[in-house]
Parts: sequence; C-alpha cells; structure tokens
Amino acid sequence: MAAAGAKRPATALEEPAVDVENMVQVLPLGAGQEVGRSCIIVKYGGKTVMLDCGVHPGFHGLASLPFFDEVDLAEVDVMLVTHFHLDHCAAVPYVTGHTPFRGRVLMTHPTKAIVHTLLRDFVKVSRGGTGEGLYSEKDLEAAIERTEVIDFHQTVDVDGIRVTAYRAGHVLGAAMFMVEIGGMRLLYTGDYSRIPDRHMPAADLPDQRPHIVIVESTYGVSRHLPREEREQRFVERIHTAVARGGRVLLPVVALGRAQELLLILEEYWERHPELHGVPIYQASGLARRAISVFQAYIEMMNDDIKAAFNVANPFQFKHISHLKSAAQFDDVGPCVVMATPSMLQSGVSRELFEAWCEDPRNCVVIADFAVQGTLARDILGNPSEVMTRNGVKVPLRMQVDAISFSAHADFPQTSEFLDTLQPPHVVLVHGEANEMGRLKKALEQHAAALGIPRTLYMPKVTQSVLIEHKAERTAKVVGRLGEKAARLGQPVRGLLVQGRGGTRTLMHHEDLPRFTKLHPGHVVQRQALALHRPFSEVRLALEMMFEGTQGAGDLGRVDAAGSPSRSGAQMLRIGDAVTLTYQPSDAAASGASGTVVLEWCGGSDADMVADAVVAVVLQAAGQPPGLPAIEVQRHKALAAGDVEAAAAAEAGIITSLLGAQFGPARVDADQGLIFVDVDGQHVVVNAKSGKVQCADGALRERVERALGRMQAALSPLDVSDLGGA
Repeated sequence: MAAAGAKRPATALEEPAVDVENMVQVLPLGAGQEVGRSCIIVKYGGKTVMLDCGVHPGFHGLASLPFFDEVDLAEVDVMLVTHFHLDHCAAVPYVTGHTPFRGRVLMTHPTKAIVHTLLRDFVKVSRGGTGEGLYSEKDLEAAIERTEVIDFHQTVDVDGIRVTAYRAGHVLGAAMFMVEIGGMRLLYTGDYSRIPDRHMPAADLPDQRPHIVIVESTYGVSRHLPREEREQRFVERIHTAVARGGRVLLPVVALGRAQELLLILEEYWERHPELHGVPIYQASGLARRAISVFQAYIEMMNDDIKAAFNVANPFQFKHISHLKSAAQFDDVGPCVVMATPSMLQSGVSRELFEAWCEDPRNCVVIADFAVQGTLARDILGNPSEVMTRNGVKVPLRMQVDAISFSAHADFPQTSEFLDTLQPPHVVLVHGEANEMGRLKKALEQHAAALGIPRTLYMPKVTQSVLIEHKAERTAKVVGRLGEKAARLGQPVRGLLVQGRGGTRTLMHHEDLPRFTKLHPGHVVQRQALALHRPFSEVRLALEMMFEGTQGAGDLGRVDAAGSPSRSGAQMLRIGDAVTLTYQPSDAAASGASGTVVLEWCGGSDADMVADAVVAVVLQAAGQPPGLPAIEVQRHKALAAGDVEAAAAAEAGIITSLLGAQFGPARVDADQGLIFVDVDGQHVVVNAKSGKVQCADGALRERVERALGRMQAALSPLDVSDLGGA
C-alpha cells in the first residue's frame, strides 16, 4: 500500500536500507521531478526529519498523498512545515491522525493560523465533492492542537536535532529550515523568493554554510520579468479587456498571491477614475476570512506595507467587493473576478471559465505556476477547444495570458543564492523533470566556470539520494583544562560531554557541575568471599603479591546496625584502591574460618586491582570443609549405579557451595530441601526440582543463578560430538 492507496511509480528505484553512520539519506516521498505533494525525508545519525507534508493538486483522495509506505513513520522525530499552501501542508492531519507518526510538528505562527482556516475548507470541499475525505475535522483539530510554533531566527532542539527557521519570502509565514544533526547542516528552502514584492520581504540568507541544500526548481532556468514590468503588463491587459466590454478571470490560490494582486488592483483602480464603474470581485470566503490574519501579522511583512499600515490598513479595500458564490453573481457588463482554485480544476474559477471562454472579449490571466495535468496548464498551449466538466467540448475564444506573480525563485535567484552559500551538495525538488534537468545542467556549468565544488541531484519520487558526510569531531576545552595552552600532538585528557545538539565539551571531572547540570559520583562495589583457612595465610599471600599492603589487628568495629563487631575483625588496605575486611565466623572465633569483604570505588585501575585480590584470596581460601569427602561419596555412588545415593551426595555438595557463597546452609535429606540464611532472609531450595523460594525477589534471583551454575557443573559433559584426530 503506497500512500495509503496510491501506487509506487514504475520508474522508482529500489534502494537498499541505509545504516551507515556517515551517510545522509534524502528521500522524496513527493515533489521528486514533479510539482505537488511536497514531502522530503532526511535521515542521518539515527534521526529522521520530514520536510513538508502536502497533497498533489492534480489528484484526489488517497492518490494525492505522498508515498508514505516507503518509510516507517513511527521513526520520524519531527515534521517541519514551511508554509500554508495545500501542496505543502494538507496531508499533515492525515499523518498525525491515521499513521504511526508520533513526532513533533513545527511551523511558524502565521502558518499555523492560516493552515487551520485553510484546511477546514479543504475538509468540507473534500467530503462534499467526492465523499472521499482524507480526514475529518476532528483529525484537523487534533493536528493543530499538537502543532508547535517557531519564530524566525529561533533555534529549537528536538532530541538532538537543531532546527532554525529563516524567512522564505514566498507567502506570509513561509519559512526555510536549517536542520543540524551531529554537526551536519542541511537547508531546506521550501518555496522561496529572494525578491521582495508589495507585501513580503525577500528570503533570508542564513549565516551558516550548509553542507546540503534542498532547493525548489519550479521555474527551472526561466527568468522572471522585473516587478514593475510585470505589474504594468498585468494592469494594462485587464484595462484593455474591460474597456472593450469584456470580463477578466483571475484564477488564484486564496492566500498568498491573491493578496498581492488585490493590492495592485486597488492601487490602479484608485488612480484611474474611469474604472470606478467596473467592479472587482473577490470570490473566496477563505481569502476574506484570512485577511484578519494578514492584518495581525503586519510586522512579518516588508517595510513598505508596514509604513502604509501606519497611515491606513492596506488590506481594507475600497474598490473590491466580496462575492459569496457564482450563483449570486450578476453577470452583466465588464468586471474583474478573482476566484479559486488557481488550476481551474473545480469551484468558482472553473464555473466562470466555462461561462466566459467562448466570448473573445473576455480574458483569463494565469498569474501563478500552472501545474502539469491541470486545465490552467492546458489552456496555456492555446487549444482551439476545451472540455467542460459535463464532458462537452466548447470553443476557446477568450484571450489567455500568463503573467507570473508566483513568488518562486527563478534561475538568477537560485544561482546567486547557491553561489553565496556554496554548499557542496544540492538536491533539486519541486519541479517538472524537463525544467529540473535544464536547471541541474545550468547550475553545474555555472559552478564549474566559477571553480565552485558542487554536486547536484534530481531524484524521482521514492528514489533515495545518499550523501557521505564525515562529521568533524571537535570539542571545546573549558575550565581548568583550558588554562594551559595545548601543544600539537600532545593528548588532552578529561571528560567529554556531548550536548543534545551534538556540541562537545572537554573538561576536568571536578568542573562538571560548573559547566553542566551533571554532578560527579562514585560507584562503590563490594564482594564477599568465604574463607576456610586461617586469615593469616590469606594475609601472607596478599602481602607477598602486593607491595605496601597495610592493615591492623582487632579493629573493634561497629556494624551497620550500630552494634559492635565480633572480636578478631581485621582490615587491609591494598594498593590505595581496595579495602579488605575480615570477619571471623561464630563457629570459629579463633580465626580458623570466616568471611572477607572487598570494597572499592569503580574504575579501570581499581577494578584491575580488585580482580587480582579476588584471585589471590580464592587461591588461598581453600575449599569448604567436608566438600572433598562428599565428592568422593558421589563418585562411588555413580560408579555403583546407586542413583539415590548420588542424588543425596549432590544435594550435600550444593548445600556446601551455597553455604560458602551466601551463608549458613543445611540440608533436610528426607524432604530433599536445602535451607539457607542470608542476612536474616530465609531461602528454601528444592534439591530435586531446583525451585527456589524466598520473599526477597532479588535474593531469589541471585540464588537461582548460582544454583544453575552449580547444577551445570555437576551435570555430565556431552562428548558425543567430539571426534578423534
């Protein structure tokens, strides 16, 4: 199942799973050699980022979704939405409500506000048209509820992924995102424009050089007309049409370019009194409702619009009226109607186009990018006739013109942008294959001419791009370690602390509380061993092995309960690392047997000394008393075939070993039970079944593990697989 119903393109290449530390994977789930359903997956360093999550304007229902089945959406850490156009945001509620996605969702303040309004209309239109809605209004509300906002030039840390938002200039709230993972920086432009217009500023130029740029290629190698020239051509074409009694249709996206065109028309009508009798209609309730959002975020627009706002609200129009529906439209005489959608696929713009297309006095101006496979794109080819929604062919006599006000970067903008940033790797998305191919070739030639090292990629949908990035392993030395200048080739030793964003800091362990929220600690380890020979023999062995072993005789120590320890306790300090305490047993206060407890602070040096001490103690400690005699009895029983006697002997051996490891132990031969007392806790072991009973779960598990090892040691070795040479 691709995209929950959409089939994978036949041209897609199957890529092997990527599990290489130094590889960045860029995988377009949409917008790969196509315009629409922008959704790019980036994987690096065990992190996964989703860039945009839109639908394709040329398809409906599940077929319009990106190819989500190419990835495990449960692994996506964060989704970054650049702006509010449907091909970049309309699939967000589907992902949050109908997939295993559990990551965070980030977008700017105005984007979140407009997405909420825009997608409420999208839900109604989707369900009212075909009845096949991608999600419900409840899904939308849940998605908005979990969406977090980010400001321009703010950096947000998402579990080690550093995300910084920059202005993209495309529409109100549009953002470019710089994503940094473990020192690897990737910039995703989304839709962007480096040229300011009447209400939006130009896109920012990030202050850090990215290693990878994922950039739109909508207009390929085309060059936009200068703003003044295209505005003049636009108003002249409209003025000419209405002067001859014609009607002008402006199919637009409800938000974004529509507001730009409204500002142009309002100013032109104000300067031309002869046009005051020609009405201008805005046939989009969504655009009317969203005007309040534009007014609320004036500070995010350019200086011209902010200056105009100080005098009067530029979005309160004098010459523009709102049209609720085509049915309420009194189609008499010349007029200008701005209607949605921009691609003429349905809605008011399609109704008016079919009503007006046969009159040569009328005119339609395509002011946005026309996506392949849509009616807007088809009529730019000047066909003699068009097919209506009812399946009837009608002649196309109205004038068709394309005057792009689309706030997408053209070739000069993209070329200059990349020359300034100088990323070694550039991935082209959001463009048709032919235009993208021409742009790739032009950028490669341009970079070669300037001597700029640059590799370009233009992946298809679901085709991975793998880019090797060897992270620089650098660390900032702080605190007392930084007081002396380091010498080349000389090692600097300390604690290396890595922050969530991948930053590394080297410091002395005592500086840890000063530069971090961490505090140094010590792990104290203890190990008890039973002795079955006089402690004097063990002490002699330790003094012979370890130089500088120091100790005292009867310490008269106090135990943990506050009671005086038994007479004869001794303590040794070995190598300034391990403390060994000897405690004679009740049965042998004279020192014939007892227990030694080793205690040391965990660390490589201390652990090594402790291991050596344990080896010496075990060598000198001897076997538990009576154990050799029981072993002889077992061998005799096995040789005679006496199973019961052998089992009784094995129970005795296990009793002796348990007593040596845990404390006093005794066996009840009649019941086949072994009783062990460990620090006041009672343990019962069934010698036949191996079942252990104890109220303390941790102690029971310790005894079970020890019992398993003992039983394995007593079991006969299987040598059936061993062959002679």
